[in-house]
Order: sequence, then structure tokens, then C-alpha cells
Amino acid sequence: MRIVVLGAGIIGVTTAHALAVRGHQVTVVDAEAGPANGTSFANGAQISPSEAVPWASPGSLRLALRWMTSANAPFRLNLRADPRQWAWLGQFVRNCTDGRWQANAPAMVRLAEHSRHCLLALNEAHDLNYHREQRGILRVYDRPEKAQAELAHIGHVMQDHDVPLQVLDPDGCAALEPALADAVASGRVGAGILAPTDETGDAHQFAIELAHVAATAGVRFRYGERVRSINSFCDHVTGVETDRDQISAERVVVALGMASVDLMRSLGVALPIYPVKGYSATVPVAGSNRAPRVSITDQGNRFVVSRLGDNLRVAGKADIVGHDRAIDQQRAANVLDDLFCLFPEAGDRSRATVWSGMRPMTPSGIPLIGASDMEGLYLNTGHGSLGWTMAAGSADLLAHLIDGQRPTIDPAPYAPVSR
Repeated sequence: MRIVVLGAGIIGVTTAHALAVRGHQVTVVDAEAGPANGTSFANGAQISPSEAVPWASPGSLRLALRWMTSANAPFRLNLRADPRQWAWLGQFVRNCTDGRWQANAPAMVRLAEHSRHCLLALNEAHDLNYHREQRGILRVYDRPEKAQAELAHIGHVMQDHDVPLQVLDPDGCAALEPALADAVASGRVGAGILAPTDETGDAHQFAIELAHVAATAGVRFRYGERVRSINSFCDHVTGVETDRDQISAERVVVALGMASVDLMRSLGVALPIYPVKGYSATVPVAGSNRAPRVSITDQGNRFVVSRLGDNLRVAGKADIVGHDRAIDQQRAANVLDDLFCLFPEAGDRSRATVWSGMRPMTPSGIPLIGASDMEGLYLNTGHGSLGWTMAAGSADLLAHLIDGQRPTIDPAPYAPVSR
């Protein structure tokens, strides 16, 4: 079939590749100059099924209220005269029950772990160079009881989906990652939970590498080209119109992240997706032997640190502030403060580069993957902060659905028409 994939982020590139290896004629359209130049460009670098659980939970509301009083808090909410923001927040609150969390979490972990296996297969098949590290991800806590509470909260979901977790005492954390020794000695780190099968890597570089592989398999990438509309006849997709051309297709996949919302709205479809801004900084380690190699998630301050070759990537913040992508320099500085508080000699702060991106979040945390109400039109979007974690599995799931085959995992929780 002739298939057009809209979007060349980490979701779009993996989708295009998955369809191409099945023999389809695939064209990818993206307004950017190359792959993964949007939300995927400088994310936290973690591939973390162990952290693929909903942000919406009973505890989230309590934390949000507490954090709203602090300018440096991990979360920021600016209420706006935007009905879409209010509608999304209302749906988010409705998902903040134990019952909804217990229903949503397994679907997210199942997709994330399936995606990890799909990524393993991609790496076995191709020589992909993207600073991959298979050292696990270590969550750190200031007190042991917090680690135990977290394990009690998520442990059964992880166990059900074969995601191993291991509790570490402070000495165990320092033994695993020596750069934590000072934080352990000061009492900043009092316990940890290791997810040994989680990994890290540069999503932007991965997308560049996989796009090259996909191109050799026949995928056509049309960069710098903006989608204007999706064309249809008798409620069946016939292609897309861009600012340059008309592209005919038998199937169209919308994988545009936040841009998916306006495009689908032009078809009368309101997607339950709203932007949650995040910040990251990339710091040269400058030959420092005090920079961590194991990826760290600081659960108390809600930021992550990952090693990417000769750089560290630190990422955090969750700002519901509308659609403004401009970098708030104070929020970006807070992310760097978090890094150097935990790892004072990690690298050269003066050479850090900062970035912000808009995570396309659904209220439940579950992405939208599958057929829309229009025949031949599919969605693969709404992955929030887990696009890198879920990309390969989402592409595999959608490719099965487009081919009319039974997927490896149940597609029902992700079906867009069920929302």
C-alpha cells in the first residue's frame, strides 16, 4: 500500500520503518529540516518501562497543590482562558483515582515493555549508534520508607509485566554509581530502586540512524514540508495536501505530536491531548570522572540524568502553561541546579545548552494508537514524556493493525475511537 506518515519525530520514524519492512511504499512528511527536531530532540534519554505509569494518580493532586506554592517546583500550572486546557485538566482529575490508575498503568507498562523488546530487535538487525547504555535506571530517594512506598505502589504492575525491580540501600546505590557517594554521605540519597533492564540513548541520534535505514528500505522523507490538510472522498482517506504538493495515499498515519491536535480538529475530531512543557540541559562532562554513567531518576525533585557519550543530559519540569515553547530561563536554570546539587562535579555548567519541548499528553497517560473514524486514517500520538520509551512498540502495534494482523499486545486500550 501507499502510506503517508505525517511526522518525522521518534514516533513517525519508527512507524515508517515498521511499515517499510512490511513492503509498503512509505512517504514521511515533516515541517522540520530533519528527523526528531521537535519533542524528541533533547529529551531525558531514558527508555524506562519501569517508569511508564500514569502521572494521574491520587497522590498527584496532593503534590500539585504543594508544588504550586514554590517557584522552583517540578510542576507549574498557569490557568488560561482556554477551554481545551480546562477540559483536559478535568479529564486528568477524573483519572486521579486509584481505580483509574490501576486500569491505566498496566496498559502503559505493557506497551513500554513490548517496545523495549522491539528496540532490542532493531539493534540486533542494524548497527545503530546513538550512545546506547544498558546499565539500568536507578531511582533515588532521600528516605528508605519512600522507596518502600513506591515499590508497594508500582511493584505488582511491574511484576505482572516482567519488569524487574531491586531495592538498594545507600551503600548499594553508591556501589552501583560511585558518583553518588557524596549524596549518600550527606543523606541526600537514602535508598534506591534499580530497574536493571531499562536503558538510555540519544533519541534524536537514534531517529537519524533509523531514518537512514528506512530510506535504504525505500522510505521517502520530505522535510521542510508542512501539511495543510488530509484529503478524503466518501469518508475514506485519499492522501494529503502540503504547502508544496498533493500526495495520494491509501493510508495516512498522523504522528505529529502536539500538531496532531489542530490537524485532527480540522476534520472535526477533538483529541484529548494537551502540551506539558519540559526542560532539559546538555552538559559536557569535560573529562570529569565524577559524572555518572548509570541513569538516575531523582524521585523527590522529579528530574532525570542520563549519560550520552561525553555529555550529560538532565531533564525535568512539567509546566501546563499553554502552547508557548519559549524557554523560561529560570526554569531551565532550576534543572541545572538540580543536576549540580546531586552531582557537584559532574561537568562544565558554563558550556551547558538548554532546551524546552512540548510533551503531547493524554489525561490518562495512554497514547492514541490505531484507526480513526475515517477509513484509512490512523493515529500514533499522545505519548507524553514516554515517546522514546514507547516508540518501537507503538510502531509495531500500528503496523500490525494497518496490515489487518493480530498484534502481539491487545490494541484495545490504545484505540483512539474508544476515548
